[in-house]
Formats: sequence, structure tokens, C-alpha cells
Amino acid sequence: MKKPYKIIELYKALTSGASLLPKETGFEFWDNVYDDNSAVFDREFAREYSTFEYDDFMEAETTAEAIANLKSDVLSVLTINQKKYAEMYRVFLVEDADDPITYNYDMTETTGAQHTETTYGGTSLTRGQETFTKGQEEITKGAQSNTEGEVTNTHNVAPNNVVTGVMGSSDVKSSQTFTDGQRVDTEGQRVDTTSARTDTTLAHTDETDADEWTLTRRGNIGVQTAGDILRIHTEYWTETYKFMRMIFDDINIALLMVGD
Repeated sequence: MKKPYKIIELYKALTSGASLLPKETGFEFWDNVYDDNSAVFDREFAREYSTFEYDDFMEAETTAEAIANLKSDVLSVLTINQKKYAEMYRVFLVEDADDPITYNYDMTETTGAQHTETTYGGTSLTRGQETFTKGQEEITKGAQSNTEGEVTNTHNVAPNNVVTGVMGSSDVKSSQTFTDGQRVDTEGQRVDTTSARTDTTLAHTDETDADEWTLTRRGNIGVQTAGDILRIHTEYWTETYKFMRMIFDDINIALLMVGD
């Protein structure tokens, strides 16, 4: 069985521009930190674990093979622990403005007007010429008869010394019938035409103004002095929080052995 390679041996065997640990893994928490500063992190990893031996279960025959195997095994460690590292990376990204060190309550209140503009482009609707043709129409009226009955007009004459009149004459008008024969009224064919036209709506902008009010509260409401907050802040970042150091420790536990 070939003797395991020490980390310092692998580090010294790196060619120009090569890295000891994997790059472009697809993990944001690793690529965004390690890739741009791989030379610095490789040197620190080699310095801290220089005498440790890489427990390569593949038993590489050359240092180049051993480096490739180390990268694959480190990728496995990153994959298995990706949730833990991703959550720690969220802390790593916290900006100073979001981590005050002398107060623990922050409230923002904003008032103002909200202005909204909606722009509509012009529209144009063109209607072609329309023609409506009405065919010839015939209206037929049947024969009509109007009969007037006999009419008698009586004229009375009264002498000067007689109260009651005596019929003097009588006119008789015999009954008669007036007949209108059947007729046909005809309306000739006609064509109604509507000329072509275009209906246009000009481009315009509708504007709306509304009041805006925003209230934001953040932080913990508690009784702490500025000194208490500074102490907690210092202890957390010097004693509790670890990111790349935590990953290095996990790699050491999973892949390295204490050398001679």
C-alpha cells in the first residue's frame, strides 16, 4: 500500500494557476468566497494542515491524481453539508447597516405621494365602404266598395196665419255605390351607400396620484446598554461565528489523518 500524501506535498506540487481545492462547484457559499481568493485559502489550508496526510481511499499513484481525488472528496463534503454552509453564508453576507453594534431597535417611517402613469398608444379603426341594396317592392291593394244609402230632404211651407207647416216639396237622393278597383303600388330598387371612414383615438397618458405611508420596525425590543450590545457582538464574531474555518475543520475531520 502506497504511503498517503501529506498536504504540504500536494500543495507544493501545484502547477501555476492550479488550486488545491475545487473551484466552480455550483455552490454560491463556496464559489463566491473561495474562487476569487483560491491562492490565499490554499496557502492557509496547507499551512494549517501541512503535516496531515490525505486519506485517499482511491490510493492515487501520483500527486496529480491525489490532488484530483482530494478535490472530489472536498466536493462531497460541501455537498453533504450544503444547507449548513448556506445558512452560515447568509450571516457572512450581512451588511454593517443591518448589524448595528450600539443599538438593537430600528424604525423607519415614510410618507409621501405615489404617482402612477399609464400610457396608451394611439389606435386607428378603418371601416371600408358599405353598400346596402334594397330590391324592388310591390304593395297590392284589393278592390274597395263604398255604398251610400238613400237620402230624402223634405221642405215645409207655413202660411202666415197657420202655425203648423204644410209639406211643400221633397227631394230624394237614391243610394249609390263607389268602387275603387284593385291597384298595385311599386317602389323601385334603391342602393344606400356609406362612405369609407377611419375612427382614430389619439395616444394619451392617464395619471393617478395616491398617498403612500410606510412604517418599518426592526430589531429586538429589550433592555440592553450600548456596552451589552458591543460585548455580544464581539463575542459572536470572535468566538462563535466561523465560516471558512468551519469548512476547513469539516474537511480535516472527514479526509485528513494526523501525520508522523
